[in-house]
Amino acid sequence: MRVTQIGILSTTVLRHLAICGLLAGCVGQRQPAPVVSPEPAAPAVVPVQSVEAGGALTAAHRAVREATLRDAEVGEAQSLLERAESAARLGQVLRAHRLARAAQARAEAALNQRFVELARNEREELRQRTVLDQAQAASLREADAALLAGDARRAYDLLAHLNQSTRIAEIIYRVARGDTLWGIAARPEVYDNGFLWPLIYRANADRLPSPSALRIGMDLEIPKHPTVDATYEALRESGGLHSGQVRIGPIRVEGD
Repeated sequence: MRVTQIGILSTTVLRHLAICGLLAGCVGQRQPAPVVSPEPAAPAVVPVQSVEAGGALTAAHRAVREATLRDAEVGEAQSLLERAESAARLGQVLRAHRLARAAQARAEAALNQRFVELARNEREELRQRTVLDQAQAASLREADAALLAGDARRAYDLLAHLNQSTRIAEIIYRVARGDTLWGIAARPEVYDNGFLWPLIYRANADRLPSPSALRIGMDLEIPKHPTVDATYEALRESGGLHSGQVRIGPIRVEGD
């Protein structure tokens, strides 16, 4: 009987201790709050720009065509363009785009080099012209600066325009009583040098059977910017070389 009571008491005590332990654990030991990890931020979505070879191919074709029209060396650019077109046909868009851009760059470089050559040719021709006015001299300096800066196209445009203007520029002189070719050439607004009369005669040879065949009222077309070679020949023919009369036009300060 005692043993049974002890067993009963032991069971009761154990149950009581277990309940107290649970309560003590709940009351005396606060469980830490669960740590909530923040959700990782989603990576920024960068829209993928579509690369189309069509625009690059069009630009390359345009550059190669312009360079070809200017007689530039386009062999390398043409080869790159053909490779770009082949890649485009195979669906290799990025490769086609890269090759087309390379072809355009080579064509533009070849065209710029061609403009350098053309500008130098125009410059050399312009050096043969005489009596440039202040505006023409300023345009020449601008062209030289453009060529030095690598802008060969602008240099060529300036020099070509300047050359054209000097080729066609002329003085129209109406013959008056008592005029001679010598006297006309000696006028300050013409050549300021009578020994240059052959320039006037040669420019109007279709209407002047001889240097003395001037008619009152006729209009003479006098080249405003004769070449150095033409000037030399005129002085040689008239004897100006032997007399030292080699000037043409007003004396200018160096650099003007």
